[in-house]
Amino acid sequence: MFLNLIPGRLPVLLLAFALVPMLASPLPAGTMDPEAYLARELASHRLVLLGEKHDNPEHHRIQARLLAQMVDLGRRPALVWEMVPRGKQPAIDDLAAGGNADPDRFADAVGWAESGWPDWKYYRPIAEVALAAGLPMVAGNIDRGTVRQLASDPESADKDLMDALRLNDPLPEAVRDAVEEEVYRGHCELVPRDRLEPMIRVQVARDASLAEAMVRAAAMADGAVLIAGGQHARRDIGAGYHLIRRFGALEVASLALLERDADNPAIPDAALSRKFDFVWFTEQAQPDRDYCAELAARFGKHK
Repeated sequence: MFLNLIPGRLPVLLLAFALVPMLASPLPAGTMDPEAYLARELASHRLVLLGEKHDNPEHHRIQARLLAQMVDLGRRPALVWEMVPRGKQPAIDDLAAGGNADPDRFADAVGWAESGWPDWKYYRPIAEVALAAGLPMVAGNIDRGTVRQLASDPESADKDLMDALRLNDPLPEAVRDAVEEEVYRGHCELVPRDRLEPMIRVQVARDASLAEAMVRAAAMADGAVLIAGGQHARRDIGAGYHLIRRFGALEVASLALLERDADNPAIPDAALSRKFDFVWFTEQAQPDRDYCAELAARFGKHK
């Protein structure tokens, strides 16, 4: 387990339960165990992004443990969920007003079973920690109606929401191009680049929505923690970018939970240090799953 020191930035912490090539500096002598060290570093920041791979149960167990350790260190942040659209916030507030701390009631209130996200049992440990500690729960994502508007008729999107998310300010060209590249690769290069613009608008809006929700929640609580996919946790183009560049947030820390494979061999590099402050590598949850083949089959059915 090694710590990569990046001049002028938070360190990129590489945690992996396997031998990592000695390309990074070891943790300082006398340092507590790496997970406790990471939790303490995260707890020292007002805004924390915990990026996951959605279908990896270990990632959610790690998120729950880190959140619990932050609470033990005295923090009481709001918990912002990528998986819950903004329209569900009234249901969340009603549940909180009734003093209900049952994670399964939370899942029912936000319609998790019908949402298309992985099984609630993966995310339940996170909600259990948050509800037991009385942390505010915040719906972070844009609603499906907004997604449809942005994809097909962006001019019809709610102006007040667009202003709140600061989406009327164009992205720098380099950032916009980087988002396009991630969307293109995220769809396994199956969608021609000239047809990506609607997807790019939606991706940017999701990141901006998560960032705005964190800023808004943090103003009413002891900071905010985001539970989201790894791409959203990025500082260079994801919600972290919007927090820092569009909302002027300070004290931001991002963690990526990544699966170790041929593309991610648990070796620190400059690319990772630009994206995240901390990186934790785990084993693959579904090593035999071919996402691109599944996506190609879906596209084939809809041709």
